Amino acid sequence: MSVSVSTEREVGGGSYREAIEAFRDVALALRENTDRDELLHLCARKMCELVGVERASLYLREEGSGLYRGQVGHPGSAKDPLIKRLVGGVAADGFTQEIVKTRKPVVIRDALHDPRAVRSTMRNWNVRSMMGVPMMLRDEVIGLFFLDSEEKIRNFDPLDEEVASAFAELAAVAISQAEMMAALRSSHDAVARKNQALRQAAAVDDRFTGLVISGGSLREIADAVTELTGNPCAIFDPELHVLAAVADDGGLGRLGELTADPELKAAVAAVKPASPSVIGPFPRLGIPRRLLITPVRARDTDWAVLVLVEQNGRFRDYDLLISRRVAGIIALEMSAERRAAAAEWNARSSLAGQLVRGSSDIAALERRADYLGLSLDTPHALCLVGARGEGTPELLDAELIERALGETLPGISLLSTGTVEGIALIVELPEAPSKVAAIARLKEAVEATCARYDPDGHLVVAISSGCLGAGDFVRAYEQARQVLSCVDAYCPPGAAPVLGADDLGPGRVLVSDAGPEEMLRFAEETVGPLIAPDAPPELLQTVICFFESGRSIRRTARVLEVHENTIRYRLAKIQELVGFDIGTDSDAQLSVQVALLVLRLQGRLA
Repeated sequence: MSVSVSTEREVGGGSYREAIEAFRDVALALRENTDRDELLHLCARKMCELVGVERASLYLREEGSGLYRGQVGHPGSAKDPLIKRLVGGVAADGFTQEIVKTRKPVVIRDALHDPRAVRSTMRNWNVRSMMGVPMMLRDEVIGLFFLDSEEKIRNFDPLDEEVASAFAELAAVAISQAEMMAALRSSHDAVARKNQALRQAAAVDDRFTGLVISGGSLREIADAVTELTGNPCAIFDPELHVLAAVADDGGLGRLGELTADPELKAAVAAVKPASPSVIGPFPRLGIPRRLLITPVRARDTDWAVLVLVEQNGRFRDYDLLISRRVAGIIALEMSAERRAAAAEWNARSSLAGQLVRGSSDIAALERRADYLGLSLDTPHALCLVGARGEGTPELLDAELIERALGETLPGISLLSTGTVEGIALIVELPEAPSKVAAIARLKEAVEATCARYDPDGHLVVAISSGCLGAGDFVRAYEQARQVLSCVDAYCPPGAAPVLGADDLGPGRVLVSDAGPEEMLRFAEETVGPLIAPDAPPELLQTVICFFESGRSIRRTARVLEVHENTIRYRLAKIQELVGFDIGTDSDAQLSVQVALLVLRLQGRLA
């Protein structure tokens, strides 16, 4: 653009000095990083002042479409929303197309009758004369100025076009620079936010990793999450039973009780794996605030659920960051604990297997037991667990059975291992005045555990006599196998689910090794007359009491509260019925005791 040296020459209602000042103002605004809309308004205002028109609107090219979208207007910004609805360069807009094609200012003297203009727009905006000026940058039209004086005919001369073109090129550079600076600032802000997020993530990792390393509990983790976010936190298992919660949990403790509600159930089911999701609120269920739910998941396994209550304002990205980080830390910690527990359980199970099978190196077994924190010098017993009936193998889960018995007898040491018969449990005997009392207490605990763990009565348990030392468990295992064999052969389903070796006595050796049919026939031949329907019941009662009283006539009479001669009379009567003297003949006594044992196992005797 050529400019005369006379600074007072009038140019389009202004002066060269005004043009220089306009360029200076735009450059200054650019240097001061003026807001984009403010810069666009400044350009529109300066253009009006330079050309001497009343109105100007500024359009910028849309990426992709090649059309030009209205941005701002002058005077004022009240009409900006209307300007932003306008688009230049459409098929009917020959005016804009000519500007873009020629890359030069285009003037319309009578906009209401010129076919190049969109006449409806001209009428709506009361436009008579208009000049369109391209904003050129690197030989591309990046925007447009439209200048007019509302409802007035205006003659735009070549000097107006020249000044407008020069200022439009400056405006194009300024706007391009402003947009580039805005993009840089946005990028810088994004990087700053990412850096801040990384610093926060590192702080969160340090905090919770420190908790894990120091052996912090889930409750301590929940407390730390609440402290960092200001929102109450609770940790649940996958079935939404509370594992840990802060003291003031915002009602989270009841969440597991409410999962049957269809609305809450559907909301929880919609939560994506390993992704924090916001659900609620559920005022009807007494949950008046939203919940941030984050599944704790690792290696396709659901370990827990982390839940925050929206109490300290709306949830932020920071809350989501902490939830994700903590969920990952909890998953790693719980999976590591599970692996450690499994490794320890396998080591204990291996020791139990060696104790049951026996080893020539007893000292090595004792060292392994000491390493696992077990004292084999304290009294123990061996429980052999089997299952009877269809579809029962799933009951024989060593880990579950060990845990169930441990809940009944807290504080005692337990080892378990699989055997051919089922599960062998090496159990520390509970404290009691005597070994017999300790075995009886263990039997009660096992019966209670079976009733709770297996209410349908499929399990049967054989308990050995007491063991003291690593070398006793092979014998105890054989005792329990004999008892279990007797139960399998003679006891009907549901009868005598728990029997001890001391309950059966030495007769279990004979009964367990003989065929069931042969032993049943032997029992019938031996004491059949005493169990016949017409036999006097006091005779069988006397026989049982006689053996339980150490074959002493005096003690038997005292227990039955009869005279000693009555016992002698009954023993003589028994001899007449069965054919042998159980009062003095040791062979007869053994035969009767074995026969009574078989009948007891069958449930035919109390």
